Amino acid sequence: EPIEQVLHDILVELSERGHMMRGLSTGDLKVVWGGRQGKELDLSRTLPEQGVQPNEVLRVLVEMYEGGAGSLRADRLDREWRLLERFQALNPDKVEILQRQSGPDEEVFHVRLLNSPGIEALSGAQPVIRDRHTLRFCYPRFYPEMPIECYIQEPLFHPNVKPETGFVCLWEEASSRHNLIQAISRAQAMAAYRMVNLGGPHMMNRPAAEWYEQIGRPQQLVPLSWEDLKVYEVRDSRVSWLEPGRSLA
Repeated sequence: EPIEQVLHDILVELSERGHMMRGLSTGDLKVVWGGRQGKELDLSRTLPEQGVQPNEVLRVLVEMYEGGAGSLRADRLDREWRLLERFQALNPDKVEILQRQSGPDEEVFHVRLLNSPGIEALSGAQPVIRDRHTLRFCYPRFYPEMPIECYIQEPLFHPNVKPETGFVCLWEEASSRHNLIQAISRAQAMAAYRMVNLGGPHMMNRPAAEWYEQIGRPQQLVPLSWEDLKVYEVRDSRVSWLEPGRSLA
């Protein structure tokens, strides 16, 4: 298995038993092979792929944030909120920040998408379009090891949105590296039917899936829009990406 998956399983078990700081993520860890000046391993690959032999000693290091006396989870949530503010500034006509709510087991960010078409319902076989969507992004107790969850307040007719609860199935395979920018961008793409996952575990609304396969896609009624949200800034003629895995200013 990739090193990240092994670490994930260990962290979840230790957190559940109360032996590990809450909110600690595999993204906060380094695995080093080979003494004090050893090589940092790629967490997305397996040990054999990187030449590590059985019974060799590895060191797992925790990478602390600056001023790291506070909770790692709280630091990550504050970073998410700051990232949201930057994201909204880049998309003022499409993203509205509503509020942030804190609880003992969950942190919730409330966001509204504007000028972003989605299907509210069908009139016969024709879509009824709505371009405003109120979203609730929930960070569970064990975030970031457990993924961000998304719920929509208004009805949204889509294969990956559960009508009874408004749950939006954002992730095909969740990762601790996913952040709010990706979550909002996916929700906006899903509303427009640029993103549809017909895989069994992700199917939340079968009538919507049947409409998409039999009418929406064949008649080219979807995607409703090809306009993505902006996920980068330009500073001094240089591009600064908000997404993880790319440079952050």
